[in-house]
Amino acid sequence: MVAPPFLHAKADIILRSSDGVDFRVITLFLSLASSFFDSIIEQAAQSDQIEGDLPIVPVEENHRVLDICLRFCYPSTLVEDPPLHDISEDIIPVLEAARKYSLKPLEHKVRQALKSHMEKEPLRCFALAMRAQLNIEATLAAEYTLRQSLIPARVPEIDLITAKELLALLTYHHRCGISVQSLGKDLSWITSAGYPILNGTGYQWIISGSCSCESGSRFLLNGQQPLKWWSDYMEKSMMSLYDKPSSHTVLAGIGDTVRGVRASGCSQCCSNILTKMTGFAEFFSKKVDTLTAKVDLDMELLKPFVPITLTTAQGGMKKEKKKERKKK
Repeated sequence: MVAPPFLHAKADIILRSSDGVDFRVITLFLSLASSFFDSIIEQAAQSDQIEGDLPIVPVEENHRVLDICLRFCYPSTLVEDPPLHDISEDIIPVLEAARKYSLKPLEHKVRQALKSHMEKEPLRCFALAMRAQLNIEATLAAEYTLRQSLIPARVPEIDLITAKELLALLTYHHRCGISVQSLGKDLSWITSAGYPILNGTGYQWIISGSCSCESGSRFLLNGQQPLKWWSDYMEKSMMSLYDKPSSHTVLAGIGDTVRGVRASGCSQCCSNILTKMTGFAEFFSKKVDTLTAKVDLDMELLKPFVPITLTTAQGGMKKEKKKERKKK
């Protein structure tokens, strides 16, 4: 169960995990990694538990967490970097151990491992970040949840957060969904000078009239009706953005629109349609990001709950009574 580096013949102490696994380690490497281990080395010198000629020091971490921490302390010529594949099993205990043993670089590695899972598992990462009091990572994970529906699927880590923290996340998601709806109501971000000019045409390739394709009635661009297929893309995007207010949502709709235009057989609309729609969607997505960036995750809601005790409440009442007497 123990890897060869922790069975080394030159080991000078044994670290025993909470689940009874012995790691024979070289204390020089531990001391160089963190001065915290000096106290463990002192404990070893006073230990009355001996196996062979090596003193035994019990530690609180289980063998999996201890293995990761020790691998991080050892030089790369002896061991590979510790893997952190299972975020549900590794993140919290390894982070706690890194903080306990003052292993800042390992703490950084744990944070990076958490970030690497955010795109696919943002809610899990948010819950883990909140449990570990990693505010920067929690905020980043919250941003990634915007790619998913407002009501997320249940994950095991949901039990790590409070109802208050979940409410903060859902409120943030809802406010972002409302914020981006302005892009469908006021289209000046398209008709203004800020819109990139494609082949010298600006947004004119969207306007109906230059071909026989049907025009849409849902939107107007400077009083002009855009093509129906573009209006359909915008309407579908705005509906999706309410539930998933992310730039990713906008970009995800390009493929269906391009396929639909090509299937119509209109040579005018099909001309450079992929390039045009990609350029427009990228511009659209940046506007979405700009608006959602202005919405803050309510950190006040995320602060630990401190219940009001009876003594505190009574003290407050006494202060109010004193104020009333002074006024009289």
